[in-house]
Amino acid sequence: MIDQTLQAFEKFQGDLVNAFLETGDMMLTAMILALTGGLILGFFLFLTRPDGIRQNRLVYFLLSGGINIIRSVPFILFIIVIIPLNRMLIGTGFGVNASKVPLSLIGIATFARFTEQDLLDVGKSTYETSYALGANTLQYFRYFLLKEARSSLVLSFTSTTISLLSYSTVMGIIGGGGLGYLAISEGYHNFNYELMWIIIIAMILMVHLVQTTGNWIAKHYDKR
Repeated sequence: MIDQTLQAFEKFQGDLVNAFLETGDMMLTAMILALTGGLILGFFLFLTRPDGIRQNRLVYFLLSGGINIIRSVPFILFIIVIIPLNRMLIGTGFGVNASKVPLSLIGIATFARFTEQDLLDVGKSTYETSYALGANTLQYFRYFLLKEARSSLVLSFTSTTISLLSYSTVMGIIGGGGLGYLAISEGYHNFNYELMWIIIIAMILMVHLVQTTGNWIAKHYDKR
């Protein structure tokens, strides 16, 4: 069994490296957009919710509704539905770059919802303190809210990253490649089960590394 696994690794070493780079390319873009877009969107959800400090039912309904729609559509169908948007944004509906669009959208929607909940968990006394010190809304968010919620936000972003890694495995449906596509196309369909298990173990290690790193960073920033 071990000999067969080593032989499979040697045979598909080039394909594994290429698939790993494709997954990393998709993940990096999606993670950056999810972090920035999700954080901003989550903050607006927090502000405009019915009991928020800048409550606006219409804005909250539109933002929350859009997030719910993105998250409720099965991702494999979402990839197909979003192909016209891929063509409009980057000129093609297929390939690694096209895969970044649906992956980024689901990442933004997921992290935005996490961010809203994390900010809600911060005590209301934080706002009262910032108001007493004369902070405006942006200062309240930057200097008070983010500092209080940063440990929870790190853990939420860690969970979002792990979800994105899982979502990236089905990007082969639009030619996105990556580790998941290699495991299915060359591993499962061509009966190279050793290759399939190599990729599964690699994915498990990657998830473990991401979670461990996230836990360490969150613990570092947790000043409670």
